[in-house]
Amino acid sequence: MNNEMKKSNIPQYFLCLACAAAMLLWGSCKKDTLDSSDLLIYVAGDYASTTNTVTTPFLHTPAGVSGDSVIRVAASATRDVVAAVDVTFTADTTLVAQYNQVNKTNCIALPANTYNIVNPGKHTIAVGALTSDSLEVDITDPASLTNPGGYLLPLTITAITGKDKGVRISTNKKTVFINVTYSYTNIFVSQTPTAAALLARTGWSVTVSNTTSGSLGPAMLDGSNSTAWRSSNSSAAAKYAIVNIAAIQTISGLQLIPDYVSTGDNPTQIKVSTSTDSTTWTVQGIWTGTGPATGTNAANPDKKGINFIAPVQAKYFRFDITAWVSGSRTGIGEVYATQ
Repeated sequence: MNNEMKKSNIPQYFLCLACAAAMLLWGSCKKDTLDSSDLLIYVAGDYASTTNTVTTPFLHTPAGVSGDSVIRVAASATRDVVAAVDVTFTADTTLVAQYNQVNKTNCIALPANTYNIVNPGKHTIAVGALTSDSLEVDITDPASLTNPGGYLLPLTITAITGKDKGVRISTNKKTVFINVTYSYTNIFVSQTPTAAALLARTGWSVTVSNTTSGSLGPAMLDGSNSTAWRSSNSSAAAKYAIVNIAAIQTISGLQLIPDYVSTGDNPTQIKVSTSTDSTTWTVQGIWTGTGPATGTNAANPDKKGINFIAPVQAKYFRFDITAWVSGSRTGIGEVYATQ
């Protein structure tokens, strides 16, 4: 009987050993808690960033590139240090692939010839302080950074030196990811139409994604501000209009007359694309506007301008409407163009 009991306890013994090993492994792998009493040195991304990322956007236009070319990153401590701590950062582009996989992004490593680390040496968290002096990264050639998926420069804390007892590098916040993003627009921010004369619309035609009965696509070209194209009432269906201006011409801008059949239909965001053959399209940018002003009407319309920074040569103009005032329909009263 005793031998049988001993045999039956053997599996339980090994089960206990396995559980103990698992607990040790879990304890060694768990993430740092930055609000603990431990003295951890870490680096943080933008406020509320869940990926420890500092996002640096650059906007490209035919007139140039705008954006903040200076990025500053500092190391932080989880409590005031009682002895100075020196921190060393290292650029580590081997982390780009892992970042993309985890965050489902398509960034590429920021090319070494497009940035400069101004002060690459040690950065010090002084006695009684929580943060170090800043590491400065200058983007030296933003005009060349045109990858639609953006660029990534991971900066990792690779070494610390200091006499504060127990100081160590955070395991899960030792790397900050500088994300340099690319966007392009050929559309001015202003929605005020230019004073240029409108082109004749002889031979123009229009194709639309879908319609509401009695408010078909050709209403955008009928010369009446009291009619309009109105899309279907489906909230899931695509909403777009393609205007064919009959021949390839140089166009400086477009003018929209609002939909006064139902003012809630009016677009507030349109992706504008152009083409010479209706096959190959060039995205000119995202137009952002507002619905018609209160007090305006078909007789006194609130005209909206889509003004190009650099004139475009095109025969086809595509409006992908992604936001509108309210409801499930969108619509446009009239469309014109200027040279």
